[in-house]
Amino acid sequence: MKIRKGYQFVRLLLNVVFTVFILFAAINNNHKDFPLSYLILYNLLLFIPAWVNNFWLLRKLNHDKNIRKYFVEVIILFFASVVILGQYLRYLYDYFNTSELIDFTPIAATTSAPEGFEKYQYYFDVFPGIILVMSMMGIGYSVQIFLLKIKKEERTKAQQAIAELHLLKSQISPHYLFNVLNSLYALSLKKSEETPNVILKMSDILRYSLYEAQEKEIAINHEIHILEMSIDIEKLRIPKNASVFFSHSVKDSGKIAPMLLLPLIENAFKHGIDSTIEDSYINASLIGSYDKLIFTCENSFKELPKKEVGGIGIENIRKRLELLYPGNHRLDIIKTKDIFTVTLEIKL
Repeated sequence: MKIRKGYQFVRLLLNVVFTVFILFAAINNNHKDFPLSYLILYNLLLFIPAWVNNFWLLRKLNHDKNIRKYFVEVIILFFASVVILGQYLRYLYDYFNTSELIDFTPIAATTSAPEGFEKYQYYFDVFPGIILVMSMMGIGYSVQIFLLKIKKEERTKAQQAIAELHLLKSQISPHYLFNVLNSLYALSLKKSEETPNVILKMSDILRYSLYEAQEKEIAINHEIHILEMSIDIEKLRIPKNASVFFSHSVKDSGKIAPMLLLPLIENAFKHGIDSTIEDSYINASLIGSYDKLIFTCENSFKELPKKEVGGIGIENIRKRLELLYPGNHRLDIIKTKDIFTVTLEIKL
């Protein structure tokens, strides 16, 4: 609604400016010193059909979509305007003893009357000007409607993108917490002394998930902190022969969308540790500069049948990247028989 009102105000302002310009040109061109009231009235009458078309008929057409009715109304408006303005121009010609349209308006487009209609020349003097002004202002209205439509489409797409991002985020948080709870359950069965520490870390992750993860961007260090806590929790339940290594070197001032890297680590544990029987490993690194962030994760890999529950994983990340960093990211995935490598590059 605000966008439409803004465009309507701009259109009204442009119409006023255009009309004032024509009136000023007519007054400035008054070399024969005709009374200004006659000139102003003629030029206002010249604009009235365009105003009626612009602010009433075209708006009705845009609302009703009845093209036939619109054309009938425009034709009636046009001929009525030609008759009224033509009669007034006839009066001006007679009163000031002239036949030059340029004496009264800068829009002095005329056409010659056909043979046998010469005495009605004043009608043929006015209708080209009426057509010209109506066309120019009609084009302006069409451009405004076109721009308004584009703006609405962009706004709708933005709203859809925001809604989809919220949906993807809402999938990530419960999914991750589900895995953490599984780890916590495994520790409780063992009556591990690490259980209270895990609960504290889980509390931090919950806070992050509920509050910071709702922000558009967060400090990269916050995401690193969550990654490290997640890895610490996962390490408690993995086999002793499994190796997990995570290194990072980033600028403190960098920012990133929240919960973007965590699913990649989660995916590495699922397919790199949980799926393998032999020695398994995860090597992850995060390198950041003032304008670029590169995350790499390599893990041992064993293909497993698809499960019905869980695993929003890579597809979720792809969609979020397309929405958050369109044209400013690259996600490369290399999968061999026993190694799975993900490389994510983001331009900040």
